[in-house]
Amino acid sequence: MAHEEGFGSLELVSPSRLPQFNKQTGRPIRRGAGTKNHQKGYVDSSMIDVDGADDSLSEDEDGNPVQAKRVKKRKRTPSPTPPPLEPIIYDEEADEPSDEESVITRRRDRVPAPVTLQFNVPLGFHGPLVVKLDKDIIDRYSGNPQSLRPPEKMRILETSSTTESSSRETSPAGKGYRGFTDLPPELRNKIYRMIFVSECPLEFSKPNNFCKSAALLSTCKLVASEGPSILYGENKFSFERNRHTRSPFWDPTPKEIGYKDVRQFLKMIGPENVQYLRDIKFVFEDANPGATPYLSTHEERRFLNDEHLIDCLRILRNAPLRTLRMMFLGRRTILRQDAKFLGYLEQIKADEVLHEMPRWYHAHKIHPWLFNELQKVMQREKKLYTPIEETTADEMMESFQ
Repeated sequence: MAHEEGFGSLELVSPSRLPQFNKQTGRPIRRGAGTKNHQKGYVDSSMIDVDGADDSLSEDEDGNPVQAKRVKKRKRTPSPTPPPLEPIIYDEEADEPSDEESVITRRRDRVPAPVTLQFNVPLGFHGPLVVKLDKDIIDRYSGNPQSLRPPEKMRILETSSTTESSSRETSPAGKGYRGFTDLPPELRNKIYRMIFVSECPLEFSKPNNFCKSAALLSTCKLVASEGPSILYGENKFSFERNRHTRSPFWDPTPKEIGYKDVRQFLKMIGPENVQYLRDIKFVFEDANPGATPYLSTHEERRFLNDEHLIDCLRILRNAPLRTLRMMFLGRRTILRQDAKFLGYLEQIKADEVLHEMPRWYHAHKIHPWLFNELQKVMQREKKLYTPIEETTADEMMESFQ
C-alpha cells in the first residue's frame, strides 16, 4: 500500500524509476552509484583476488619447506656531534672591503678579455696532447701582453715602487731606514702622551672622550710594553653606572648596562695593566626602576646587591692606587650592617681616599663617622707616591744655579 500511495499505480511507473534495494543490507541504492569514470591506472581493491596469492613456503632441493628469512631492519647511524659554537660578539664591526672592492674603478679603455685554454685530461690518458692555435691571434697580442690587474691599481703600484727606489737612493748607505723605535725614549713618551692621555676623566657612563685608540699598542712588542704605563697610569678613570639598556638579538627584554662595561674593561686589560691604574673615581648608585622592570623590589636594585660591582671591587683590590674618589648615591643610607659591600670596599688601598659630593643638592648616603672609619682602613699610612710640590720661578732658578 505504501508503494501504491507514493507512486500511484505500479504498472504506470517505469521500471528504471523504481527504487533498487541492496540484497544484503536492504538499503536503497543511489541511482548514480557506479557511473563515475575513474582515472587512468585506478584499480579497485575490492576486485583484487586475494585468495589467489601464493602463500606457500619455498622448498629446498629435497622438497622440504624452507621458511623465508626475516629481513633485519637497518639501524640508523647516530648523527655526528655538531662543532662547538664560537663566542658571540655583540658589537661586531662591519666587514672590511676585499682587495677587489678597494680598487673598483670604471675602465675607460675596454680591453679584450684574455684567451683561456682549459684542458680536461681524463685519468689514464697517456697519448700526446695536440693544441692548434691561430697564428693571427698570437701575432695580434704578442706585442701588447694583457695583465689581470686593474689599471688604477697598476698606477698605485708603479708610484709606490718609484718612491721606494728614490728613498733608497737618497738615504745614506749603511744606515738603513729610521722608524719609531729608533727615537729616544723621551720622544717616544711625548708621543705616547699626545695619543693616549686625555685632559678630562674617561667616563664610562658617557664615553664621549673614551675614543682614544690603542691600536698603536699592537704594532710591536716595544710599544706594547711602554704604552700601557702611560695609557692607564696618567689618565683618570670615572666608573659610573650606565643607565642605557641593551640585549642580545635573541632576548626581547633589554637590560640595563649598569657596571657591566666597567667589569668588562677591568677583565680585558688584565691584572698586569690593572697595576698601572693610579687615579679612579667610583660613583655608587642604584639602578633605575624604568630600566630594570625585571627586578621586582627596590632592594634588588641597590648597588650593594650588584654582583658586577662586587666583581669590580674584587679586581681593584690589587691595584696600587694613588687617589680614590668615591660618591655614594641611592635610596638608602649605607650602614654597618652592609658587611658584604663594606668588606670588599675596605680591601682597596690608596694613598688618598676622598669623598665627593654631587653638584646638585643631595642627602648624604653615608654617615660621616662611617666614612671616617673607611678612610682610616683604606688609606695607606706609608705612602707609595711622593706628592708633587709646587715650586716658584725663583726656586727653580736657584736649583739651576
